[in-house]
Amino acid sequence: MKIEILGCSGSVMQGFNTTSILINNKILIDAGSVMSVLPYSALEGIRSILITHPHIDHIKELPFLVDALFGQKAHGIRIMGSQATIEALKAHVFNGLIWPDMAEFDTDRSFLSLEPVSQGWFDLEGIRVMAFAENHIDGSLGYVLCEEGKYALFTGDTGSHKDLFDLIKSLGSDLKACFVEASFPSSMGAIAAITQHLTPELIMKGLNGVLSPSTRVIIYHIKPKHMEEVVAELPKRYEYIRGGEVITI
Repeated sequence: MKIEILGCSGSVMQGFNTTSILINNKILIDAGSVMSVLPYSALEGIRSILITHPHIDHIKELPFLVDALFGQKAHGIRIMGSQATIEALKAHVFNGLIWPDMAEFDTDRSFLSLEPVSQGWFDLEGIRVMAFAENHIDGSLGYVLCEEGKYALFTGDTGSHKDLFDLIKSLGSDLKACFVEASFPSSMGAIAAITQHLTPELIMKGLNGVLSPSTRVIIYHIKPKHMEEVVAELPKRYEYIRGGEVITI
């Protein structure tokens, strides 16, 4: 599985792009910076967009991606997320006011679908995918992707909760990469709790005793102004990303 980090920051700042993670050139997890990073020619491979939740840093370039794919006469594009996320996108983005309602142009219904993800595991572009509920805003999801028996987990935005760490434990050594958000340093634990985000302290506590020694822990969604403080708190075995990395599992 090829995992290309187009952007992974928890906010916009010069030199930092918000979350967009491209899997095998076909599946996009969130659309915070896809158009700012990828060349136009690379967009044609994208057929499925998994949205974790509709906060602006995770969807801000989704309308422009849809516009570009429509211009390429693409077919079978799927935007997927929870029912709450799909309803939010229809009501507040693709509504004819903020951005055109693409259904008005997709007369034969062959270009684009906005659809809730299936429960349990489902097949997507040659990869097995499972969505799971996260503690953030209503309908927030994380995703587990599996190819050739190797798993990668992406938390999306979330506060600490037992179900997340139980899921990580259940995947055992087959979990090759665990992408975990850490928006704030541990000194801002109160703010993290209010906004439902994680800190290094919360991550270490949650992963203690549940993480396989062979699993790579990759920290992302760090707020740029807190980057140095968050990184300084991470255990040596944890990695972190800023954007531009390509990870293969």
